[in-house]
Amino acid sequence: MLKKFKSLFIIEEAESNQESKPVEDKAKSTQKEESTPSKSFQVQTGSTTTGPGKVQDKFLTVLFDALAASNQQGFDYMEFKDFLRSLANVPMDDGTRYKSAFATAQTMGATKENIISSAKQYLSILSKEQTKFQDALQGQRDRNLTGKQDEIKNLEQTIHNKEAEIEKLKADIEAHRKSIGNLEKEINSASEKLGQTANDFEATYQTLLSQIQEDIRQIESHL
Repeated sequence: MLKKFKSLFIIEEAESNQESKPVEDKAKSTQKEESTPSKSFQVQTGSTTTGPGKVQDKFLTVLFDALAASNQQGFDYMEFKDFLRSLANVPMDDGTRYKSAFATAQTMGATKENIISSAKQYLSILSKEQTKFQDALQGQRDRNLTGKQDEIKNLEQTIHNKEAEIEKLKADIEAHRKSIGNLEKEINSASEKLGQTANDFEATYQTLLSQIQEDIRQIESHL
């Protein structure tokens, strides 16, 4: 399933292997430039050490599974996308490529309206998956960050109380300080991992989103 859907969409890993190849003709070069997605995405996560997001197969699988589960009966945007993919290596401009794919689609009963309508439905599905991911990420953030921050506050209060006690409690206070240091390291580590995960999902989501939006624009422009 992942391989099939990746063949329909231009994913950055597939493009990176082609950067060193010579351009065969101007039409193919122009076509590639117009259809290549942005390589990285960044979202605010509260961490200052996470890198830009990258398209990840694990997120592509989740998003593609959601799209596949909602694939409409008959001819819709996905089938039209498949026709476009079959013309990817044919030297023609975007207008001609979309019109050629649409001409084939019409023989199967497709209309411009139902192709756009189904494409927008897939955008809605992607948006719902993004919301589900953000909710799950927030749950992880609450469990991994907020809980530890509350624990630090409690330990600091314990330290404050024990500072008023006699000399024998100093060992306990030092132990608590070490615990705080370990918890802060855990928070930093967890924050970095969650931030990178958020960036990777956003990169994957934005790659698919931008391509479907561009297809809608091209369809509306050329058909």
